[in-house]
Amino acid sequence: MTDSISQRQAEIAAALRAGRELGPEYDDALAASLVERIDDAIDTSVRRHLDHRQREHKGKVGVPSNTVRMVLSLVCLGVSIPATAIAASLVGGPVALISVWAGLILFYIISVTGLRR
Repeated sequence: MTDSISQRQAEIAAALRAGRELGPEYDDALAASLVERIDDAIDTSVRRHLDHRQREHKGKVGVPSNTVRMVLSLVCLGVSIPATAIAASLVGGPVALISVWAGLILFYIISVTGLRR
């Protein structure tokens, strides 16, 4: 990066020397050239910064926090107790209990994998 800055400084210095040699009638062209070079340098710097930020952001996206996982775990646990009691008392049988617990486990898995997207 230091090399590109010193290279830009050398280019600008050469353009200024050429402007002095050419005379005042070329001042507008020289100014436009310098503005274009500065714009290009700014664009390059901004693109580089945005790419860096985007790479950082991609690394963080898709991983649910421990707090979200804990809340989902507590919700599943809180729902599991009454759901088990209802399935055991009203419907009865081991098939109902297995169905309720399979649904709760499936809900938790889908919720956590859905947060990763």
